[in-house]
Amino acid sequence: MSRVLVTGGAGFIGSHVVDRLRAAGHRPVIFDVRPSPFHDDVETIVGDVRDPEAVRAAMRRVDAVAHLAAAADVGEVAKDPIASEQLNCRGTVNVLEAARSECVDRVLYASTIWVYSDVKEDSADEETLLPAPAHLYTATKLAGELYCRSYGELYGVNTTILRFGIPYGPRAREAAVVPTFVRKAMAGEPLTVAGGGTQARRFVYVEDLAEGVVRALAPGAENRTFNLVGEQDVTIREVAATVGEVVGNTEIVEVDGRNGDFRGAEVSGRRAAEELGWRPETSFGDGVRQYVAWIREQDAAPAPAPARATEPRAALALQPAAVLTRARAILTARRFALATVGAIAGALTAAFTRTDAFEDPPKLLSMLLLTLIPIALVAGINWNRDRRDASVVCAALVVGALFALTWDWSLDVVHLTSRHPNLSLVLVLLAGYGLFARRRRRRTAGA
Repeated sequence: MSRVLVTGGAGFIGSHVVDRLRAAGHRPVIFDVRPSPFHDDVETIVGDVRDPEAVRAAMRRVDAVAHLAAAADVGEVAKDPIASEQLNCRGTVNVLEAARSECVDRVLYASTIWVYSDVKEDSADEETLLPAPAHLYTATKLAGELYCRSYGELYGVNTTILRFGIPYGPRAREAAVVPTFVRKAMAGEPLTVAGGGTQARRFVYVEDLAEGVVRALAPGAENRTFNLVGEQDVTIREVAATVGEVVGNTEIVEVDGRNGDFRGAEVSGRRAAEELGWRPETSFGDGVRQYVAWIREQDAAPAPAPARATEPRAALALQPAAVLTRARAILTARRFALATVGAIAGALTAAFTRTDAFEDPPKLLSMLLLTLIPIALVAGINWNRDRRDASVVCAALVVGALFALTWDWSLDVVHLTSRHPNLSLVLVLLAGYGLFARRRRRRTAGA
């Protein structure tokens, strides 16, 4: 049994990968920016792949990682290119670096058949030469593939690149083409087809796709690339016709095509069939029927009852676990060190101003600000990038100061530090040196 971290495990594809991992006897661990709405009984780490310390902490004691977290909506990528690049590119580098540092056996990287969108050939497989991409989404996913290869060549990190077909099925995001068409058809609205609807795509039912991800954990899949696609090309017009057939007669309206749409070739899934023994089991028509049935089931399900004011205990019972999960994600090793140093510094700063701190709060705040500056300099905090680190230090300074001002000291520490400020400085420096030296040793060992 392998322990597999699933980045983006609370999302559409990731949640199904978690299901398949459990069915195959593996132990999945979800890493996402939010708790999973589908799995409250699976170990979950709340964190962001753009946070290298959080990723490394989550990667400890895992055998493999399925890296699915990404900005996957091409329209949203075009609207916010900076955030998308940071998530797709920087997030992938953080995962690979954490895998290298923690000696993780394998990284499964979720790429896309969009990398074939600019090829000139009518058909493509994993050996097809890829031209420079025209769309930013394609560029970010292809960059991730190149990072995987580089980490394999330079550091020996074993990776498997999985180029997903166009996924659809239960839990899909509403903006995707099949959910959009289904919702419009169920509401009696016409279905809009861009550019004549002749664009053909290799759709793949999400449960089949998740099975392919799990099979890619096989030893023979190391450092290989696989297309996980459906077995038939489906045009957008055929998508609309299929949805109309399943839901009911629906009007189809043609509109102009959009820039950067998938124009690609017929993508072969032969390698996955031969080397992984994986073929999609669900035809497009059957997949749409299953998705529509799931939508109707969700619509028919009663809405969760709001918590009643007379039953506060049930609501409160869930809070400690959620708080602890969030705290583990926020307080990485670095932030714990920052919080410890900040709390000590805040307490000692308050000791010097104890006599008039409540009467003159600006004086205390200004002293805390002066204390914050050297801590930030020593820790190398980037105020634009490391906002959580800065928040942790600020909060720790305030908490430490309040603790010093309100605690009934059994030892006269306040007078001791006031009369011997050098002792206070030595305590802070020793605490900071010990914590940051430990972090540096661990980083050096990881390299």
